[in-house]
Amino acid sequence: MKKVLFLSVIVMSFFACKTENKEVSNTSNPNQDGITINKSSNIDVVKEINEDLVVYDFAKLRSHYSDSTKVHDNQNIQLIDSNLATFIPLKNAGVKFSIEGKPLVFEIINSKADSVTGYTNYVDTYYTIGISKGNVKKSFILNQVFAIKDGVILEEWDTYDTAPMMALMK
Repeated sequence: MKKVLFLSVIVMSFFACKTENKEVSNTSNPNQDGITINKSSNIDVVKEINEDLVVYDFAKLRSHYSDSTKVHDNQNIQLIDSNLATFIPLKNAGVKFSIEGKPLVFEIINSKADSVTGYTNYVDTYYTIGISKGNVKKSFILNQVFAIKDGVILEEWDTYDTAPMMALMK
């Protein structure tokens, strides 16, 4: 009898999990067409701008943004040129950036424009950024979301812990 009850619980758990998964998939974003992992030109643009930032190639990096691009840098909203200007003192102070490991970068393409932003294509990233000044080295996780149209970044959201940078600049 115990074996029958045990088997019944396992079978019911299996079907409950299957039903739960169906419900989750039905509640997904109805605008979403699909996700492309590491295969789009928009992903290449995002990887390139981070590589350009590491070597402080501001001109090449800037070429991927529109003139009116807003950058949400940890809730501080700036236009792209103002945001890039914040890196000049870091460069002058001898701060070096590096990309550690392999970043996670993927694109979400929606069939309809987002009702809030009006954008359809987003690239989402997770980078581990290394920073160093002299012999002092720190690192932090950087999450970025980019709204992109025709290969041009229209808006960017960056989230990261500022403590490692502050410790480095003491």
